[in-house]
Amino acid sequence: MLAELRVVDDVTEAWVAEFVAACHHAVADRGRFVVALAGGGTPLSGYRRLGERLDVPWERLWVGWGDERDVPRDHPDRNERAAREAWLDRVPIPANQVLGWPRSDSPEAAARGYAAALVAALGDPPVWDLVLLGLGADAHTASLFPGTGATGASGTTTVVRPASDGPARLSLTAAALSRAREAWVLVTGQEKREALRRTLEAGLLATPTGDPEALPLLAVRPRERYLVFADRAAGEGLAPGDG
Repeated sequence: MLAELRVVDDVTEAWVAEFVAACHHAVADRGRFVVALAGGGTPLSGYRRLGERLDVPWERLWVGWGDERDVPRDHPDRNERAAREAWLDRVPIPANQVLGWPRSDSPEAAARGYAAALVAALGDPPVWDLVLLGLGADAHTASLFPGTGATGASGTTTVVRPASDGPARLSLTAAALSRAREAWVLVTGQEKREALRRTLEAGLLATPTGDPEALPLLAVRPRERYLVFADRAAGEGLAPGDG
């Protein structure tokens, strides 16, 4: 597995350029580009830029989400709603190729339904070309929160109930995320710096030596490439030879 930390001036510019190149490569090589999106605020500026691109074979893109809040589809906190408004509804992706988490009678039923939908669309087991991930100040990624046991979940999807108040979280498991060919982590802001430092020092881009229960990114091991895009506030001085 190739692994790299890139400390850049503009995380959005860096990952969007890499995304477009990866999309063209995947379509040429395999006929489609299958991506699990990240939620939260960090990727939204990139989604807006992608929504303006005319040089991408959007009809060959398949999109899902690495995690979701168990809230109605029109809820403002819904990851799917944010990505649709910023990007997906602005480009000609076929509707059946946008794989949102379902709503159901319970979070557990929604998680099972999503796993079944992914198998139907992507194969058994589902394999992603790329998963986009974020990193919280508490070191969580997707909805794999420290101290919840989420990184040890089996299967494709899991339900996570963080200690903080709020709705249940629906997430791909670390095992499912690890079936991706590539994983890219987008990190911005000084408040994320300590979590990134701890995760890197625990072997994220080499051989993990830390505890995934404390640092969930350590449980995600993509098949081919791990990239971390960090702005200078989050990552300066953390790359070998940097600073």
